[in-house]
Amino acid sequence: GLVSLALYAVTLRAPINIYDDGFLVAGPDIRVRSPRLWGQFWTRDFFHGGIDNLYRPLASQSFGLQWWLTGDRTWPFHLVNLLLNAGVCAGIGELGRRLAGWRTGLIAALLFAVHPVHVEAVAEIVGRTELLCALGLILGLVIFLHSPLKTSRAVAISALGLMAMLSKEPGMLLPVLLFLALPVREAIYGPFTAEERQPAKWLAVLVLWSASALIVLREEILGLKFEWERFFLDWTIQPLINSHGADRWLIPIALVGRYARLLVFPTRLSIDYGAAVIYSTIPRDDPYLWIGVVCLLAGGCAAIVLWRKKKWPALFCLLAAGVTYVMASNIIIIGTIFGERLIYLPSAFLLILAAMALAKLPGKLAAAILAILLPLACVRTYTYASQWGDRDSFYAYSLQQQPKSARLHLLVAEIDRQEGRLGEARALILEGQQMLPNYWEFWIHGGMVEEDARNWALAAADYQRAFDLHPSDALENRIAHAQQMMMRAATQASTRP
Repeated sequence: GLVSLALYAVTLRAPINIYDDGFLVAGPDIRVRSPRLWGQFWTRDFFHGGIDNLYRPLASQSFGLQWWLTGDRTWPFHLVNLLLNAGVCAGIGELGRRLAGWRTGLIAALLFAVHPVHVEAVAEIVGRTELLCALGLILGLVIFLHSPLKTSRAVAISALGLMAMLSKEPGMLLPVLLFLALPVREAIYGPFTAEERQPAKWLAVLVLWSASALIVLREEILGLKFEWERFFLDWTIQPLINSHGADRWLIPIALVGRYARLLVFPTRLSIDYGAAVIYSTIPRDDPYLWIGVVCLLAGGCAAIVLWRKKKWPALFCLLAAGVTYVMASNIIIIGTIFGERLIYLPSAFLLILAAMALAKLPGKLAAAILAILLPLACVRTYTYASQWGDRDSFYAYSLQQQPKSARLHLLVAEIDRQEGRLGEARALILEGQQMLPNYWEFWIHGGMVEEDARNWALAAADYQRAFDLHPSDALENRIAHAQQMMMRAATQASTRP
């Protein structure tokens, strides 16, 4: 936990307007800054009108309470994230210790604390959903893997599970994770004793009723259906909505390969992996596709071997990683195609599994490996976390990491436009228009740049192209305004001597 605090302390100076933070914490969603609207955290969706029906009221309520206590100062928001992440690291250490001994726990905690793939979840304030959910699930498993199981512990596990469920959707996996952990607990402590059976029944009832009640609340009372219309998603954020046939199922396999690369070689990190980083079709020779195939086959074979050898702690970690990853896998389409923050929870179990393997090596060999891995990871984590200190340079850095990202082209171009660098903004927009000519937002932003430059004819043409791709009343008004200004400019030019 202390190692993670030291690494991420640099994020305390990060602004509050980076990526989703700019909408959910300091942007148009005014619920955070209006205590009279806090009740809507519990009755409306997370994005206040988002089509994916996310329901994360506990995380949203924490933003509101912080704004009420500390105002728009950014460092308290980041400090809470740092402390939550430190708690997760410590929890993973204790879970690893209970699964396979203190060496495994220490190595797992250190690996998790320094891994660069976790930076987004910690440095972005909205990443608190990941932190709260992971903390609830990990600590719930820690308490479960303790003997004897008492009623008070059953209640504590249920409360932690409820915290996870109200923070992010994977929290509802707690009953599944407890079921998967049963063979581990029996291998360590034996079957439940007579005194433990009643608390075990209470635990089953409480966690199952909590998950069921949350489903009924969302589906039947609040109308936040788990099944929602994917058609309205922005295809540059979720290219899978345009995938058909074999591509619809091959791309999720390729995503496994991309996540595997991030876990093993986290060299290039970015906040966006949408179009045109990932397309709605995939070549059959895509290296990530075959890495994903190898990972899935290796995972399946490993699960069979571990089951036959009754290696229950390792099998639990492998299955828990798979179960928690399914929520982010896009087997069922979610709001985004890919994100580093989405691997935060599954990576905990994979890193415990890696720690088990390292702990079995001879001491000097394990120490040598860690002496290489940990400093390299610390340097990469610190350098990436430090990039979050300035929004403009961070977006530019992210674009360098993912030069094909449509979203990052738009973000950097908008910053350039707002700060009067119209030439740079125009170059980025033109590059984006050539990359994705059928994406309407590039043409809107192109029109805005030309409007600022008083090139009314070009502005009208760009707005018209955007309207043809994505008709709306707002675009009609922009076209009319640009044409009106173009006529006015022509009239003024004709009357000059």
